[in-house]
Order: sequence, then C-alpha cells, then structure tokens
Amino acid sequence: MSKVNRELDSFLQVIQDVSVQELDSRRARAATASQTEVEEPKQRLLPTVFKWEGGGKEVFLTGSFNNWKTKIPLVKSHGDFYTIVDLPEGDHQYKFYVDGQWVHDSSEPTESNNLGTFNNVVHVRKSDFEVFDALDLDSRNTSTHKKSGDVCSSPSDEYGQDIPVRRAGEKLSGPPILPPHLLQVLLNKDTPAHCEPTLLPEPNHVMLNHLYALSIKDGVMVLSATHRFRKKYVTTLLYKPI
Repeated sequence: MSKVNRELDSFLQVIQDVSVQELDSRRARAATASQTEVEEPKQRLLPTVFKWEGGGKEVFLTGSFNNWKTKIPLVKSHGDFYTIVDLPEGDHQYKFYVDGQWVHDSSEPTESNNLGTFNNVVHVRKSDFEVFDALDLDSRNTSTHKKSGDVCSSPSDEYGQDIPVRRAGEKLSGPPILPPHLLQVLLNKDTPAHCEPTLLPEPNHVMLNHLYALSIKDGVMVLSATHRFRKKYVTTLLYKPI
C-alpha cells in the first residue's frame, strides 16, 4: 500500500511540474507579445494625391509603396485621372500604366531606374499635413467656443422666457439671409393640378439635393426634393398628416 502511495505522489508531482512549466511558458509568450506591441507602434499613413493629365482610357498606378505588385486604378474627372493612396512618410517611386504602356509624368520629379527609364518620385512629409491638422483643430475650437459677434454664434448667457431688453445703440446679429433662388422651388409655384411635366420651369442647379418643407395647412405637411439625372429632373413630394 505504501508503494502505491509513493507512486501516486510521484505522479501528482510530475503533473504539478508540467503545469508550472506550461504556465511559465504562457507568461513568457504573453510578455514577448506585449513587448513587441510596445516596440512596434503603428506608423501614421498620410493621404497622397496622384494625378495623371496625359489622357487615355484606362490609367493605373503602381510604385515602391506596394512593391510594384498591384495596379491601382485611377478615377477620371474632368478629363484627368486621380487617386488617393495612404502612404507612410518618406520618398516613394511610382509609375503610371496608361492603356497598356508604362509611362511617367515629365512634369513631376523623376529618378532613373535599372531598366534605363525613369520613375516619378513623391516626397511625403508629415510637415506638409500640419496645416490640415491646424485647420481641423481650429474647426473643433470654433464649434465649441464661438467668438462673440459672429453671425452664427449664440449668446453665452442663460436662456429663459423673458424677452431681453435691447440697449440703445446695440447691434444684434440676426439669422443669415436666405438666398433668393431657393425661394423659386416647385412648392412655391402656383401650378394646376393636371399640369404637363414638360411645362414646369427647369430647376436651378442650386435647388438640387435639398429638402424643402411647405407650411402646414389643413393638418398636412408637404416635403419635396429635386434630383437631376443628366438633363432630366425628378421632384418627389411627400405628404405627412400631422
């Protein structure tokens, strides 16, 4: 019986030693992973605009930032081609692939390559984007702490039900004036119920993609929005009982 007890104790000791070793190994791996995360902070990527003005039907972009492996398509806008790629700070070489031909932009900085041709070079600097950070900070500060005297600012005093007394010579800023062309919307036109759509006036471009509300009459609210597709205009009316 004592022999069985000794064997059982030996077996339990082996299990305990294995558990301790496994726990120590897990702690070591966790510490290594945590140290790797601390030592390798994520590098900030900066949005960089690429533009091709040489024409063509299909334009792609590739460069050292993706190891020249993938072609990034450019979007055509007003005759030119554009794309935005997030790049780390530094110098990057790139080239355009236009209608099956590798070309470079002669108006941008270039460097010679091993093939005897030229690649364009873009210099991405963090300092070039500090102005955008400053503008974003100013925008946040303006939204939280508006300066007194601005047209869109609100008084910092408490609000209540009593109308404040206007002091003599005090200049009060009112709401912004509505642009007059926004008054010429379809809801403000006196048109017959069975009017031919082609006889309706053509909306001005500044009236598009806005939501307009008509004054509530007979317990009904009317909303409208006008959209354009090429030379066709579609106005949608929504009637909501109140």
